Amino acid sequence: MGFVFTVALFFLVLYGLVLALLYGLNRRWWRLAWVRRAATWTPVVALASGLCWRLGADQEWNWLVFAGAGFLSVLLLCMVGLLAALLVTGLVHSLEKLHDAWRYPRSPVSLPERRRFLRLSLAALPALTTATAAKGILSSATPARIPEIPLYFPGLPPALQGLKILQFSDIHIGPYIHLGHLEELLTRAAAHQPDLVLVTGDLCDDVPVYRDTIRLIEGLHPPLGTFASLGNHEYFRGLKQIKQHFARSTIPLLVDEGLILQKDGTPFFLGGIDDPRTLRSPDSYSVLQGSVERTLQDAPAGVFRILMSHRAQALDFAAPLGVELVLAGHTHGFQMGYQGRSLFESWMPERYAWGLYRKEGTQLYTSAGVGHWFPFRLGCPPEAPLFTLQQT
Repeated sequence: MGFVFTVALFFLVLYGLVLALLYGLNRRWWRLAWVRRAATWTPVVALASGLCWRLGADQEWNWLVFAGAGFLSVLLLCMVGLLAALLVTGLVHSLEKLHDAWRYPRSPVSLPERRRFLRLSLAALPALTTATAAKGILSSATPARIPEIPLYFPGLPPALQGLKILQFSDIHIGPYIHLGHLEELLTRAAAHQPDLVLVTGDLCDDVPVYRDTIRLIEGLHPPLGTFASLGNHEYFRGLKQIKQHFARSTIPLLVDEGLILQKDGTPFFLGGIDDPRTLRSPDSYSVLQGSVERTLQDAPAGVFRILMSHRAQALDFAAPLGVELVLAGHTHGFQMGYQGRSLFESWMPERYAWGLYRKEGTQLYTSAGVGHWFPFRLGCPPEAPLFTLQQT
């Protein structure tokens, strides 16, 4: 449960900063008894939440995992909101004191209305943060939607017109998503009658049920088959064992390779690239580029090409090679979005965080994912997109 430890460490850092700001820049708030009581009980509640999370994970009690992680995420988000509020109001209060000392040197108290406004603002921001946290946690527990997304391509072969592709990415069977959730999603997905099902990595974090997860997806039986590619969590959970699970299934795991499929006698290429495990250094980007190139080296010229990549950045290397469609995941849209885009889009445009992108005639869709690594989603609901190919 290294992730629980990371969350706990992050909470301690935030908590320490909040205490420092309370005592340093907002001393008058620290004098209030209820503030000191809240400061005392907050780490106790956080510890209890973390223990519930750990106990639920050890005993496979998903309800306890969700309760523990939920409370802890509320506390984390409240800490972030309170930290921002304390920093802003503390700085403003200090600047006002300097201004008043210069402008009103003989007045011991200045502008009480403004002080009252600041106090109300400080009280309102944590409350607003708590409400936002609760909404995000509830949204993370909603069933994954199946958005129907048309994709338009010039010169699309007539036989591929109307081809329906269902993408599962980042299901993350484990603490928050269990087999029952997946089974319900698959029942709804089957009603859409997809022609092709693609799984783009991070299928299951609960290794003992990995094979059961694959079996559930095998039950879809789309006419053109179901195929999978690797994500970083397949490496985290033990790649050798996971490859064995796929080898005993009817779902081919494509790693730096592709194959030719046919729809009404018209061939098209489907490839699956490897995952670099991390994507930070120039060397890791070179690994990703090499994987794209190896996957496509046997793709026949002139056929429609689809590439499965856990990492959306494969678009940068697939576009110059003329790939028509890349399907990716991994980012979860950073679990916060607005109008179909990640809230972090403008800060990290090169990450292609969520939604549809185009580059040099290549289209990429980055799925927000079915599952998540933290029980919080705001404006970025879980999804299993269904694409329909159309000719422009």
